[in-house]
Amino acid sequence: MKAKRLIVLLIGILVACQNKKESEISQYRIAVVSIVEIDPIKQLREGFYEIFESSAFAKTKELIIDEYNAQNDPSIINQIVDGLAVDKPDMIYVLGTPIAQVIQKRIPDVLLVQGTATDPVAAGLADSWSGSGRNYIATTDLPPINLQIKLIKKLTPNVKRIGIIYNPGEVNSVAVVSRLREYIKINENSIKLVERPISNTSEVATVTQSLLGNVDAIYLPPDNTAHAAIPVIGRFANDNKLPFYATVQSAIDEGAIATLSLDFYVLGKETAKLALRVLQGEKASQIPITPMKYPQITINGKLVREYKLDIAEYSNKNNVKIIE
Repeated sequence: MKAKRLIVLLIGILVACQNKKESEISQYRIAVVSIVEIDPIKQLREGFYEIFESSAFAKTKELIIDEYNAQNDPSIINQIVDGLAVDKPDMIYVLGTPIAQVIQKRIPDVLLVQGTATDPVAAGLADSWSGSGRNYIATTDLPPINLQIKLIKKLTPNVKRIGIIYNPGEVNSVAVVSRLREYIKINENSIKLVERPISNTSEVATVTQSLLGNVDAIYLPPDNTAHAAIPVIGRFANDNKLPFYATVQSAIDEGAIATLSLDFYVLGKETAKLALRVLQGEKASQIPITPMKYPQITINGKLVREYKLDIAEYSNKNNVKIIE
């Protein structure tokens, strides 16, 4: 549940504090809380650490960072938040909307920094996209729905039925699925969404099997519960010759034919920059939710050849990467 990471930036402290007494060096305590351990969350952590630990602020502090993993378990989430409510760190860097909601409700006075909240307004974490109105800042990984559909139609134009696996208990997923429904209703009447809700990762195999014969492709939105079972979805899709699309580049290694993804390492760095703005005096409540503007298209070259798809349009674009 908890992995303790103690970071003392000795070199930075010595440079910044040559003429100060050791007693004048203050601690700054950060709790890093992850809803589950998946690749995007790992990248968000590492990007955050790179920027924050090398900042001018960190060079005058003894940083103490405690890491917590909730394992997508509500009982563990409550245990972690109970502990944080007592311990009261200076900042909480949270990765996962369900646990961010619990923390904000229980510990509103501690600065809450969220790495990629898909829709913090719908989640009740922020009053608006232009400023949370609270002691809360965030970047967002809300995927550009129009570009997702365009990618699917360009690579696999015969797709009419798209299977989508998500946890209705995750506000992030609900926000994306709702936008997909609305976009398809207005712009793509020839496409039908075939939704398969899940409540935990163990249900993915059964739910995925139920898509056989009912869909022409599978799309996986940002969803912590489903992402933990990407290998299961990828094997099923490949075994049954179903194009599989996702929103994280790592899904390519697990059988996705293409992803329209954000660079979560970069988003982690951008989140750290937001936190440092607050520490330099800006009000968290007034800082806009910050998106990443240029998503990366990653295409599985091996599967493209296997499916005999035409990718000529994507061959020379700067934001396209073809992996063999």
